[in-house]
Amino acid sequence: MPTSILDATKIQSRIVIPIVKALEKELGRERAHHIVGEAIAQSYVAYRDKLGFEKDQHPRGEGHESGDGPAFPVEREIVEDTDKLFGQNITECAFADYFLSIGEPEIGALMTCGVDFAAEARMRPSWEFQRTQTRMQGAPFCDFRWRKTDSKT
Repeated sequence: MPTSILDATKIQSRIVIPIVKALEKELGRERAHHIVGEAIAQSYVAYRDKLGFEKDQHPRGEGHESGDGPAFPVEREIVEDTDKLFGQNITECAFADYFLSIGEPEIGALMTCGVDFAAEARMRPSWEFQRTQTRMQGAPFCDFRWRKTDSKT
């Protein structure tokens, strides 16, 4: 049986957390988080490239069992769904639950939430992506919003 994305993230966190903490001591928190966050985001983009995806696909099919890409351990509420707009609130997130339970939401955000903007820029260049809050940061839900632009990228 393949390892779930949540279990893989928990295993990775056992390695990443001590590395980030060591880098924080050497470089400071902001610089360490920037370096690690960028490396993880680019690694995730490469992983998605390897999995394959349809460029500029509407976001409604992303991230759940019946959709494209990895199935994320989340509960979602669709708040808008048209040809040019899509919005969903993530009301439950097993990544946030895990990292909050071990007292590491900032590093959890680097490992999970932090990849969203780089992945969206690569996968949906004709969609504007916005997220202003996450459960990992203590918000009641993550607010994912997309708007199709007129660009022909």
